[in-house]
Amino acid sequence: MTTKQYLRFSPGEIFGIVASSTANIIPLKYNLQDQKDNFFAVPACENVYVWNLRTREKNLVLNGEKSVVTCLVADSDHKNIAVGYFDGMVRIFNVQDGSCLVSFIGHKTAVSCLTYEDGSSNLASGGKDSEIVVWNVTDEAGLFRLKGHKGPISKCLFYQSKNCLISSSKDTYIKFWDLDTQHCFYTLVDSQYEILDIALIKGSKLITGLNSPQIKFWDIFADENDSIDSPLLKKQKIDTEKQNLDGLFEDDDEENVSTKFKAISLGELINMENKTCSIVVDPNERVMGIHGGTKFLRLYKILKEDEIKKRRKKAKAKRKKGIDEDNIDEILQNIGDEFQKLNPIHLTSKVDSFSISVNVSDIAKITVLLKNNTIVQYELDIKLKRNDAKICQSISIPGHRSFVRTLNCSTDSYSILSACDEFTKIWRSVKEEQKCATTLPCKAALCSVFVPGDKHCIIGTKNGELNIFDIDKQDLLNSIDGHDGFVKCICLSPGQAGVTSGGSDKEVKFWDFELVRGEQSETMKKLSLTLRRRLQMPEEVLCLKYSPDGKRLAIALLDSTVQVLFADSLKLAFSLYGHEFPVTCLDISYDSTLIITGSNDRTIRIWSMEFGSCNKRLKIANEKDLPNEKGITCLQFLPKSHLFFSGSKDHVVRQWDADNFQKINTLRGHQNEITAMTVSPNGTLVITASKDRSIRTWEKTREPLVLQEEQENEAEEREKVTEDLPPVPGEVNKEVALPGLKTPQTIQTVDQIIEALELYKTEVKLLEEYKLSCEKTDTKLPPLPVHPLFTAYQADSPIEYMRKVVLRIKPSELEGALVYLPFNYVLDFLKVMSEFAELGWETEFNEKCATFLIKIHLGGLLTAHNIRPVLMKLREKLFQQMYHIRDMVGFTKVVTNLHQRTIESREEISIFTDLMKKRKKKKKIQMPISSFV
Repeated sequence: MTTKQYLRFSPGEIFGIVASSTANIIPLKYNLQDQKDNFFAVPACENVYVWNLRTREKNLVLNGEKSVVTCLVADSDHKNIAVGYFDGMVRIFNVQDGSCLVSFIGHKTAVSCLTYEDGSSNLASGGKDSEIVVWNVTDEAGLFRLKGHKGPISKCLFYQSKNCLISSSKDTYIKFWDLDTQHCFYTLVDSQYEILDIALIKGSKLITGLNSPQIKFWDIFADENDSIDSPLLKKQKIDTEKQNLDGLFEDDDEENVSTKFKAISLGELINMENKTCSIVVDPNERVMGIHGGTKFLRLYKILKEDEIKKRRKKAKAKRKKGIDEDNIDEILQNIGDEFQKLNPIHLTSKVDSFSISVNVSDIAKITVLLKNNTIVQYELDIKLKRNDAKICQSISIPGHRSFVRTLNCSTDSYSILSACDEFTKIWRSVKEEQKCATTLPCKAALCSVFVPGDKHCIIGTKNGELNIFDIDKQDLLNSIDGHDGFVKCICLSPGQAGVTSGGSDKEVKFWDFELVRGEQSETMKKLSLTLRRRLQMPEEVLCLKYSPDGKRLAIALLDSTVQVLFADSLKLAFSLYGHEFPVTCLDISYDSTLIITGSNDRTIRIWSMEFGSCNKRLKIANEKDLPNEKGITCLQFLPKSHLFFSGSKDHVVRQWDADNFQKINTLRGHQNEITAMTVSPNGTLVITASKDRSIRTWEKTREPLVLQEEQENEAEEREKVTEDLPPVPGEVNKEVALPGLKTPQTIQTVDQIIEALELYKTEVKLLEEYKLSCEKTDTKLPPLPVHPLFTAYQADSPIEYMRKVVLRIKPSELEGALVYLPFNYVLDFLKVMSEFAELGWETEFNEKCATFLIKIHLGGLLTAHNIRPVLMKLREKLFQQMYHIRDMVGFTKVVTNLHQRTIESREEISIFTDLMKKRKKKKKIQMPISSFV
């Protein structure tokens, strides 16, 4: 029995997308030398794009894997970007070269928020699993997991002056976590609505955006001496203390933890939107922006202290008449006095996210990521009270505003046509990248076809028109009223002398190409269509296709049947019955022997074109477990083969063999329903479009594909489950847990450690026997053969081999692997650590592993035999080495500080001398006029 060989299709280029609406936009100081450049990082499905708004070019691509990006944050130096994904993974990328520095797996579901500490050493990630994980970026390992919220985490903020973390959640709570003791010491439960975002301004003012028109303000960490001395705040303090005494907060123990902590309500602002999706404050704290998921962006100017005093003084003078002096302070001390409302920005589409930057001249630049695949930047002078923001930059050409409904590839496989509700684009390959060469103004497109010669295209629209375009001239040559309803499908007729179209008016129309004289010039002729024949069908026509030999015409109708007609006489050859729902797509093989049909009943049927019999019914399994995401949307054969591709609503492209009815490969990458597909005439490229607004290419490679291996890999993917790590024995705090998760990578790391320990023990035993035999015979025996793994790891001894094995373990997976290491191997691992300590190797790694293993296996180690000498050796050697490292670090820190002071003193002297030189030059230039007389 011969096995059929297949070649693999691998993911190629992604184009047609400017930015996804799944995560936030962040500014980047990518090029510090050129201050005119505006760099912004945006999500693009599973990747991150860095755009230069000045040049409108893509500067960098941070490649992800398979899961969509859900949140972004840059560190304080703008050197690294932390990216959160839908599968719970967090990756940190280098901005300069786009390399992935470290990967963390800490959440079971999507990462909803990320925040860096000021020094960029720690990173906090909040997930939809209602948990917060704090990571140490420098050590590339997790510190701890915080549990306490009962809903998805919406935002996390580091408050470094008090060394705490502030977190908000959709469970209506705001929690304050002490990072030293790793517990929640205060919970703010004043809100009755979901908290969607929080922001911190002026050191201690906390702004909360709710799922309501209210925006609340709080003064946190306010002592009695620091607060504003006004009757209003005194009353609020008394109310807050009464609420604490009445047990309004969750835990009674939290009141005694921090007696100095206060959370005083300062009031609220009324947002014009129904909710506040996000709050953004510029780094200089001059402008605050708020959006509620609509087309409006609300802006507020944050006033300085002198501006607030002037404003309150004017208001006091105006309102003094008719108001008691005792109540004046209470009225004027309002949080609204600290903000000046600016003119809102009305955008063309709904706002997804935005960023604000304000320069020294109070010129604000607001960069908005819209939900229609567009980035727009506005400029606003906040010194003026009534001033509208003006567009200064935008990026929209490289993408569609709505999802692509139809795709087509030219006969030379060089051009790709994509059309959506707003316009049609022609893409051409430039330096191995698809660039938008032409944009044609065609609205409500549903189907398309290239005219032979690839210089013209015909677009069928929702209003029943057939629009004929000249691609090079970007000109609409003719618009023909083709159908009374939608033009659902169009294809070339046999002989390529015309086209055939089908519509919702239950008609199939046959058109011939015709050259007619133009209105402006009698010599120049333009392409047009003339109706040759029409065919009335019993139901609406959904799709149609001619067989390559030109003898048959297959028409799919709304009654779930496919009528196969003779192309010349249009008489019925046979009908295809079997689908439960209407057929949405069909195709015929190159030799006109097979026809494939796909439907919303989640099945693909393979039929014989000879008698219309069903050869096979293929059922599509819903791999993403989405109840509404089912159904086949597009099908197409590869040229000169019986292999075909299918696209479905579960975001997956599949490759099939129509001869042996097997699924060959599964191509994952799209993040939403696949809407269109086309195959290049040379068969090397498959192009698909999705509702995530991306157009992807799948390239044919020379790599052979083994069906058995593919099936095993898919089975492993389905069996992957992430679980929490088991609690550490002796831990009673339920709010804190280990940061990592049990993943297949964790189990694989444990297996690697066990295999290395087994080999280490075997080789050590062989060496001991070799030494004993040498001593007994009193001669030098031939050396032992080197193990192949020692050669692979370039190790000279068993202990060197163990060193190289353990150093290959990722720091983010180390604790998870040590937790699942069996106890008998824990004893062997500690013995190896003691050997490392005696040799002075990897002191920090030894200390971390030894401390963690002793902590979780203390009871077993106390009863184990012959382990006490190992622990004593570890204690003696590790303490000495740690003290030595501490002294080294301290000495280096002192020398660095002295060196920094010397540099600063030199810079001050140089600045002073430069100023003196400038003053002398000015005196020389400003000579008196009398000297020239």
